[in-house]
Amino acid sequence: MGKRTTRSRSAVPRQGRRVMPALRRTAQRARAAADKVHLTVGEVIAAAFDTSGGELADVMEQLTSPQMARALGRRIVVVG
Repeated sequence: MGKRTTRSRSAVPRQGRRVMPALRRTAQRARAAADKVHLTVGEVIAAAFDTSGGELADVMEQLTSPQMARALGRRIVVVG
């Protein structure tokens, strides 16, 4: 049986809900937004090079950042 909240005259059933963790919630929204625009990995890497001025260390930092993972809804792992 669920929990009940008591009022002055009678007990009223209380409905609760569990909140989804924030990271999953953001990734879910990002995935819905990403479904609208199709980007390839090459386009994402090219955009990172454009914004960082061609510095490889800055590109790696951008691609592996938590903000990029949230925006794309996926983690990018660079090997090499």
